[in-house]
Amino acid sequence: MTQRVPDGPLRIGEVSRRTGLTVRALHHYDRLGLLVPSERSWGDHRLYTPSDLQRLLAIQHLRALGLSLAEVAAALDDPGFDPNRVLDDHIDRLHAQLALQQELLQRLQVLRAGNEAGWPDLLEAIALTQRLQHPDATVRVRAVLDGDAVPLPALLDRLAAESDPAVQDMLGWAVVQHGGEAAAPLIELLVSGQAGVRLHAARALAKLGDPAAVEPLLALLDDPVEQVRAAAVTALGRLADERSLPALIGLLGTTQSTLAAAVTDALIDFGDAAARRLAADPPAAAPARAQAIEVLAQLDGALARDALLAHAADPDPQVRLAAVFALADVPGEAADAALADAAASGDRQLVTLAERIMADRRR
Repeated sequence: MTQRVPDGPLRIGEVSRRTGLTVRALHHYDRLGLLVPSERSWGDHRLYTPSDLQRLLAIQHLRALGLSLAEVAAALDDPGFDPNRVLDDHIDRLHAQLALQQELLQRLQVLRAGNEAGWPDLLEAIALTQRLQHPDATVRVRAVLDGDAVPLPALLDRLAAESDPAVQDMLGWAVVQHGGEAAAPLIELLVSGQAGVRLHAARALAKLGDPAAVEPLLALLDDPVEQVRAAAVTALGRLADERSLPALIGLLGTTQSTLAAAVTDALIDFGDAAARRLAADPPAAAPARAQAIEVLAQLDGALARDALLAHAADPDPQVRLAAVFALADVPGEAADAALADAAASGDRQLVTLAERIMADRRR
């Protein structure tokens, strides 16, 4: 209705015409006691006075703010009514509605991004996407296994939101099935605030083999969660890009068991490239050299053998012991000579080990 209020009383039909409210709505307001016409005509018709119309104007303004009829009545008639409390409630409600609308928008965008098929396939994708959000983790896992029709954006969206490790594993597997197109969005997930998401994104990238992941995975070596660091190390080993070798060698000697195992396996994946670096520039710390021997012992080739032979004369007794133990599987005269030197070293542990290995070699 307009802000101008007529000077005289109006019949209900005229009020309806001017305000856009139906006669039925005005009758309803009357029955509720929200807006009772102050006068009646000789024919007992409702007549709305200027003060009634002012009240109706206030009702419409409050309704426009989202207040219910009960709240409007309280606002107009209750002296103790707190408008700020009601407004706060409505603000909270609108925030919740906006969040739901934003979620719906994101779901539609995800579906649209992955939809290159017809309507039946889209309906199947929607059904599977709904199951991916089911509260039961078993249902979510089954949806992933049945999910040939789930678009890659929907899988990635769910991976970013998933908290169950088993479901995360399955989602990571499903993402990898999409091949190279999954690499870029997985790299984006490496900076997720959830450790589980970073973990499974790194594991998935290990299987895709995209060199673009090297630098982001190197950044993940500083992650606060050991499992995530270990997953990044494993992925870098699978990629076998020599840019990551210095950082991986720098992790040798760590006391964290999960990370240490991942570093050993990753360096073994590099083969001769790792042996060459370890031989040319052995780690400074004795624990790191001892772990380097674990790597060298599992590598074939002259470079690894020469590095092991060099460590048999290491200044640290524990490193020497590890190197001599590894020489048990190294054939040739050079290894025999290194074992003989160890047997004559005067170090009781080293002598005992070297003599036992030499006896076994003579059999």
